[in-house]
Amino acid sequence: MKFLERFNISKKLRQKIKEAIEKRVELRVQARLAQHHLKKDDFTPEELAIIYEDERLKLYDDLKSKGLIALLAALGISLF
Repeated sequence: MKFLERFNISKKLRQKIKEAIEKRVELRVQARLAQHHLKKDDFTPEELAIIYEDERLKLYDDLKSKGLIALLAALGISLF
């Protein structure tokens, strides 16, 4: 996660951010599949990996445009 390495944050906080991002990616994938009335079983593992990576990249782009504080707020993580 090159995006997170830019910031001087602790490993514990970095791990929390990674976990929160992956949860958000999972929700985005589920929403994307639900919109098209599809299930994960309809795809091969390779196709699912592509969908997950696409959603992950979209999320990173969204978060980069908002900054670190917006990232933490969007993921529900407090600095204190």
